[in-house]
Amino acid sequence: MLTHTELLDFFRESAGTYRFLSQVFFKELNDEAIEELARGDYPSDTGNDHLDQGYRLVRRYFAFSTPDRRTQLACEYARVFLAAGVFTKDRQTAVPYESVFTGEERIMMGDARDDVVARFLEDGFQVNPDLHEPEDHLAFELEYLVDMNERAAAWAQAKDKAELRRNVVRQLEFIERHLLNWIPELREVAQEYATLAFYPGMLLVAQGALEQGSDLLRSILAQLDGTSAAA
Repeated sequence: MLTHTELLDFFRESAGTYRFLSQVFFKELNDEAIEELARGDYPSDTGNDHLDQGYRLVRRYFAFSTPDRRTQLACEYARVFLAAGVFTKDRQTAVPYESVFTGEERIMMGDARDDVVARFLEDGFQVNPDLHEPEDHLAFELEYLVDMNERAAAWAQAKDKAELRRNVVRQLEFIERHLLNWIPELREVAQEYATLAFYPGMLLVAQGALEQGSDLLRSILAQLDGTSAAA
């Protein structure tokens, strides 16, 4: 059973993790973010195979990267996620939109995007309209989890069991129906275009982090259903 402090720490750490992953997948990384990643202490045995594989690939990238990492990773981001400079007429591309991977027609702005928009509205989350991107972009789906974990921390702090339980259930639903349902395929396609280990590694990290987060959310839900909110 998680203590009140452990519960707060989990939601706050989850928000930080998802925020950073959202930044990784939204656009090319700046020097500061790259240096932060390069200095990272990546564990080798997390208990999750996807996390372990992802950290191994990220470590490999930084061990053999060129001095100008920003340019190298910017070109790689464009190649992998924007299909820049690659022939894609008859091949699935790794554009990071859920509709492209889950819809029958494999096009943007499909049913997945509509469902995501509805869920965002129900939970009071809004994508910045100035960004001019569909709401089912991987970065926005992760940013939604940032918002939900920040709200969960607030409900946990207030010891509002009913609102906290609703939040946890919504997070679990979203992770399973709108993230883990397509990230594995996105990763497989990204691997076809990637020339470096970095982005396939980060997609593995995202998958592993979501799997671990989902497991912990289930434990929290069981705790909430079996006892009062952590004391």
